[in-house]
Amino acid sequence: MKELKVKPIPTRNWKDKNVDLAAEGDNDMVKLQESVDKRIYYMWFNYLKLCLNLEEINYSVENKGAKGEVLSETAVKVNRKIYKDWDLNVLYTMNFKKWYKDPKHKNLFTEGGFKPQGGARHHSLVKRYNVFIEYYNGMNREFNEKGDISQEMQVCEDIIEKYQKKRFDQLKINVVSGKIELHDLVKKDVKICGKEILSCCQGEFPKIK
Repeated sequence: MKELKVKPIPTRNWKDKNVDLAAEGDNDMVKLQESVDKRIYYMWFNYLKLCLNLEEINYSVENKGAKGEVLSETAVKVNRKIYKDWDLNVLYTMNFKKWYKDPKHKNLFTEGGFKPQGGARHHSLVKRYNVFIEYYNGMNREFNEKGDISQEMQVCEDIIEKYQKKRFDQLKINVVSGKIELHDLVKKDVKICGKEILSCCQGEFPKIK
């Protein structure tokens, strides 16, 4: 299998993240809401591109049991009826800034009935998105055995030590027994992201606070 066409995305520093809403006037509140909407679009846009890429390669999200056995699989398939106004034919190859300039795209949430769900934060969505891509690509590269370490363990190790080092260095403070638990966190990110991908296919997306 080939690596994904979509790439990990950088964590963006939104200028208004520390704004005290109670202290803002009406005009500032409107601008703030527009900025919040924009970051939701930014993440939804990228997740939907990932969905389209996974659909293209016939990827299925696995539901695994406690011992790692696959209990069921759900194919990633974007609901074209729900996304009829998203211009899917160009979205896959377009950058967010260009796509977002189109007024009909900006109005999708207010006029199209799209409603974010849950309570996932922007930075958490970025990190899970990136971990999912890094994990998938790592598991589908040629693997050269290194002693007793499995490909999955090596991929998780690379994510922890190379791709997501800053994040996992912060997490290590709260992890008592070391890298084994960090590996579990990588796989947990992949699992949660899989659920978000399937939700995104059906026009639902976690709320960004």
